[in-house]
This record gives sequence, C-alpha cells and structure tokens, in this order.
Amino acid sequence: MKRIRITFVTAITVTLLVLIYYYSQALQITTHVQKGTLDLAETNFLHDEVIALDGEWEFYWNQFVDPESFTALSQQASYIQVPGNWLMDLDGNEHMAKGFATYRAVIHNIPDHKYFALKKANIRNASRVYVNGELLLEDGRASMTLKNSVAGNSSTVVYFELEERTAEIVIHAANHEYIVGGIAKPMLFGTQEGLSLLQNRKLMFEFAMILIVMVLGFLYLLLWLGNKHYRKKEPVTLPLALSCLFFGIMNGIYSERIFAQFIPGMTLEHTFRFGHLMSACSVITVWVVIHKVNPAFLSRRSLYLLLVYYGIFMLLVLIVPVQIYTGTFTFYILTTVLLFFTAWVRVVIQYVRSRSSSPEHRTLLICICSVFLYWLDMILFSVGIKSDMFISFLTVSVYSIALAALLLVRYANSYKRNEELSIQLIQTHTTLDQTTKEAQRNELAFLQAQIKPHFLFNTLSSIISLCYTNGERAGRLLSDLSNYLKRSFQVDVNTDYVTLRNELDWIKVFVDIEKARFEDRIQVDFDVDEDLMHLQIIPLVIEPLVENAIRHGILKNKHGGKVKLIIQKRENSMFISVKDNGKGMAAEQLAPIRQGHKDPADRTGNGISLLNVNARLKQMYGVQLQFNTNGQGTEVYFSIPLHREQEVMS
Repeated sequence: MKRIRITFVTAITVTLLVLIYYYSQALQITTHVQKGTLDLAETNFLHDEVIALDGEWEFYWNQFVDPESFTALSQQASYIQVPGNWLMDLDGNEHMAKGFATYRAVIHNIPDHKYFALKKANIRNASRVYVNGELLLEDGRASMTLKNSVAGNSSTVVYFELEERTAEIVIHAANHEYIVGGIAKPMLFGTQEGLSLLQNRKLMFEFAMILIVMVLGFLYLLLWLGNKHYRKKEPVTLPLALSCLFFGIMNGIYSERIFAQFIPGMTLEHTFRFGHLMSACSVITVWVVIHKVNPAFLSRRSLYLLLVYYGIFMLLVLIVPVQIYTGTFTFYILTTVLLFFTAWVRVVIQYVRSRSSSPEHRTLLICICSVFLYWLDMILFSVGIKSDMFISFLTVSVYSIALAALLLVRYANSYKRNEELSIQLIQTHTTLDQTTKEAQRNELAFLQAQIKPHFLFNTLSSIISLCYTNGERAGRLLSDLSNYLKRSFQVDVNTDYVTLRNELDWIKVFVDIEKARFEDRIQVDFDVDEDLMHLQIIPLVIEPLVENAIRHGILKNKHGGKVKLIIQKRENSMFISVKDNGKGMAAEQLAPIRQGHKDPADRTGNGISLLNVNARLKQMYGVQLQFNTNGQGTEVYFSIPLHREQEVMS
C-alpha cells in the first residue's frame, strides 16, 4: 500500500512539473511578424511549409481600412500582439472589449510555389480577410454597430494562388457580442500541402479526444439503461455518462468546431448558447459524480448550493441577450476554476492525512485535477492569453478514462468479493450440511441404540420363563435378543444408507422377539420383491412402521392381529406399505404427522416416531407418509423414486 502511495504521488508530481513546463512554453510570446512585416527568408518556412503569423501586427482601432487605402493613409499605425485580445496594444493604448478594428501584416520573400493556404482559426466575433486586396474569406458580417453585425467565428482554411513574392494580409474584425474581441488563435500561412496536413492532424487529434469521451459516455449510458442491478449498485454511472457526453459535445463546438460542420445553418449566437448550456451541464454532472463516488468529498448541502449557482447561470444563458450574459462568462469560468481548484486541494489534503489509499481517492484526485486544468485552459483561451485548447481536449479524456477505470475496478472488486462470498457461502453450506447430516446420524444412532426398559425387561422375563418350560425356544429367543442388541449398538454414523436386506433383517429379528413373547397374537406376512434387496435406503424408515403397527395396532386388540409388509417395484419407484387390522388411528394422531411437526417427546417404535420417519423421508426423498385408516386397521405407505436408490447403490 505504501509503495502504491509513493508511486501515485510521484506520478502526480511529475505530471504537474510537465504541465508547468508546457504552460511556460505555451504562454511565451512568439514574434515572427515584427512591426507588421514578416520576411520568410529569415525563417524555416522552406522546411516546415507552414508558419504561424504571430507577432506585431499593424492595428487600427475603430476603423475598417480597405486594402487599397493603406498607401494614402496618413494615420500612424499602432501595433498589437497576435494572437491575443485587443484590450491593450503594444504602445500601451487601452481599448474597449467590444468594438471593431483592422489588422495588417505583410509577408515578404514568399517562395515561388504559387499555391498557398491561409487558416483563420478564431477571430472574435466576425471578420473579413483580404490577401493582396482580394477578399478571400468573410465569416459573419463585420460591422461598426451591433445592429448591422452578424456574428460568425468558424475555423476555416482558404486556398489561393500567389503570383507575387509578397502578400499583404488585411483583416477586418468586429466584436459586439463576446466578452472580448481580437484574434484569439494564430493565423497560419503555408503551402496547400503543408497546411492541409497540419489541419488534418489537428482535426484528427480533436476528433479522437471527442470520440473517446463520447464512446465512454454512450457506453455507460447504455449500461445504465440496460442493467437494473448495475444501476442500483453504481449510482455514479449516469452522471459519469452524462458528463462525458456533455464534455464531448462542448469540445465539438469549440476550437475547430467539428460539430458545427454538421449543422452549417446554426448561427453563432445559438452556438454560444448551446455551448454554454453544455458547459454548465458538464460542470453540474462532474459535481454529482464527485458526490456519488464519495459523499465525504462533497456533501449533499454543498452539492445543492452548486446546483443552484449553475442553475442560475443556465437561466441567464436561456433568457438574457447574448451580448449581456457573455459579460458574466469570465466570472463564471473563473469561479468554476477556483471551485475545482479548492476541491482538488481539499482532496489532496485528505489524501496526505489519510493512512489508507483507496482507488476512489486516487481517482478523484486525477479527475478533479483534470477538470480544473480543463477550465483553466478554457479561461486562458477565452480571454486570448493562450492560443489553443490542447490541454482541455487532453484532460477531459483523462477524466473520462480515469472514472471509467474506477468503475471497472469497483466492478472487478465487487465481482471478486461476490466470488469470495459465494465460496464462503458454499463452504458454510457444505459445513452446515455436513454438520446437519452428522447431527441427524448421531440422533439416529442415539435413537437406534435406545432400548426401552420395559421392552428389554419383558423380553428377558419371557426368556427366563421359557428356560423352565422350553429351553430350545429360550435359546432361540436369547439369540434373537442378542442380534437385536448387536444391531442397536453397532451403529455406523458415517453412512446415510443401508441395504434393504439389512433393514429387513432388523425387522425380522424384532418380529421374532415379539412373536416369542406374544405367540399367536402376532402374525406378520412379508411380500417383498427380491430384485430390490440390493438397493440402499435410509435406515429405520420401515422398522418403525412395523413396530408401530404391532404395538399400537394389533396388540391393542385382545386377540392380536395381522401385519403385512409389502415392498414392490411400481413403475420407477419402490412402493413400501405396512398394513394392520388393529384399532386404527385417530385424526388428532395423524394431523401432526401430515403437518410436518416433530415432537421429540412423542416417540414410538424403539424411540423413533412416525414424525421422525416422515421428516427424514421428506428431507432425503421429498416424499411423505400416506395413511389409510379406519376403525378396523391402518395402512401406512410411501414410494421412493428408484433413480435415487440407483445413485447410492453399492
């Protein structure tokens, strides 16, 4: 556990150092264009075939200067850093966040290649682009007033021919809606082949990141919809799925605006509103995810407060004019960054203080850090400090993959725990079953070994009496008693079954003893199928029936009676019946047996009652004793499935 903790902390530290280095490089100001001029002979353009037109562009605030008017323009040009917002130029002049302006740069010593391309990635919030006086691109309608302005800000690549080795690029930009105007992302100039290749790589990267997030979102959404058990077991599944989908849609609207290409008629205002709604939804679902993963990291009360805050922002997006609510967007993003940073610091502190290192804790550290970096990168891009959303696209994929991995780990751990519990349950059940069987065997052995004192006393009295009158008969009776006692005390508690022959031998010994005592009052007939003698049955299920029929049936009559034991094969079962012509059984005697009661005090037949026999038959074979009785006799019978016997044949 300590090694995992050290490894995780080391990985987080290295990642943060890499991010610090990345941002230190990304936020550095690159200057290819100097004082409005770029000389390609002084660059690696011949090798790279693409160059970012970053640097000091000529800047004319609150003017739309036509390309042909620059030669006659008397006004001294200001210079401004591109990419970036236009709040302050390089001369220290401050400008309004909303307004219009003209940018100009001239490229010299262009190679004799003829076919070139220019990429406009993000000019806020409407623009016209001229090259050597020719209008190559118009996105929206750049106007001096909000009334006449039509917002348009899509990433576009235009291709053109150059006959000259010099290119003058003039851009008219207007912003009357967004939080701040300017050229937010680098203008790229290059050969058609070079710029097309670079554009395709960028599109592939963004598309891959969006695809990862969307696929995971749809996967977990389908899992949540299709699996009721998983839905209850993992409540984090739905907010995770929705957050992934919201992030994916939002990223498809920003940067290269991949989704906008599928809806070409969608206005920029609608794009703004929809994108900001998706951003609020994504933040809300992330907070829900944090709460669901572990409420200790975000209480229910805090979650409700956050829902109210972001709900208010969503209402503003829906009902307030775009040029008004975008003024609150910087505050919205800034508070989101601070909230996620606070949450991350809190989780880090808890992680450092805690002795345990659960997967949930580590995953939340990664996820909250990823979302914090996402919004930090977003705000740097939105205000024009950073020219791309590389970290935003990357971290949202890390967020979705980390949470998906957590759910997989939790599912695997749950499955493992269920397997362990199943094994323990099986072992417990096996032990319980063995203990139950052992208890039943011991009980049976105890009952089997019990000889009622009056039975033993009466038998010995009969033997003593016969010793004076019939020594031979007394010897046979003494031999029968010896066999009976031997069977009573030689009990094998390790077996559940005896052969039918063994059970019948026991019965015959008992009958012989009773006949010696009661002589002609007892008559027992056997009708047994010899083909069944090798089969095994549970012990003491027939003998108690015969004993009960003799003692409580025919011996209740003054002149005794007759008992008949029938054991026959009927279809796929062994039919066993004990009939007597005694007094019969009353309804109150039969009711406890039929209802499955087991009263240990109610014992007949050498201590083994009909209740006990009925309970063991039901447990071992799933059958019960059946009764036919009247005032002139009783029949007790049952059938045992033969295939059960075949399974335990010796």
